[in-house]
Order: sequence, then C-alpha cells, then structure tokens
Amino acid sequence: MPAKPDPVLWRIMEDYRRAWERQDANLLLTLFTEDATYLENPFNEPLAGHEAIRNYWQSVVMANQKDIRFRWRPVYSSGNDHTIEWEAEFTRLKPSQRVELRGMMFLALSGERIARLREYWHKRETPQ
Repeated sequence: MPAKPDPVLWRIMEDYRRAWERQDANLLLTLFTEDATYLENPFNEPLAGHEAIRNYWQSVVMANQKDIRFRWRPVYSSGNDHTIEWEAEFTRLKPSQRVELRGMMFLALSGERIARLREYWHKRETPQ
C-alpha cells in the first residue's frame, strides 16, 4: 500500500469527498470523463455518462442525505487502476435513519479523470 497516493488520485478522491459531503453534483461530474461508467450496484446496469451520474447523485445523495462524512484510504494502485477502501456516515431523511457504509471502490482513470467506477459496500442503519 502506498503511504500517500499519487497526486492525481489524491485530488480525485479529496474532490470526491468534498462533492459527497457538500452534495455538489457539479464538482462530482468534473471528476468523470464524459462517457464514464459508475457501477453502484452489481445487480444493475452501470450508470453511463454525466447525465445518468448526475440524476443518480441528485435523487439519492442530494434529495435524501445530510450530515455526511466520508473517509478513504488507498489500498492498491497499478498504472491507471486504483483500489480504495472507504467509509461514510450520514443521516437519511426518509426514513429518518443514521446510516454507516463501509466499502471498496475500484477506479480506472483516463488521464486525470475517472473513466470507470465500480463499488461494493455494506451498511448499518439506526433509526433516529
């Protein structure tokens, strides 16, 4: 495991953190190539392109989460492929719950942006 990821990965992941915590879909989209894919659930088709990613982000994150905290650490990097371990906590609005997520993210970069994002996660929900 690298002590600190390369500067491109560091910027991408810190901007991803800021985008999620601030619910900033515009910042999030700057991290992805125009034709990027985002696989949030292995049983669904991947989200493809900025419009699909923005729609997901607005309906899931911006409409139903608050008090978000996201942390990450690099696990493995090889060329443009990176594995990230992450955890997030937030309040879900409907139904009112505190949610904790722990997951893994697999990124394929193209230049300085994400071309493919695939993630797997587990959650714990506590009613409020």
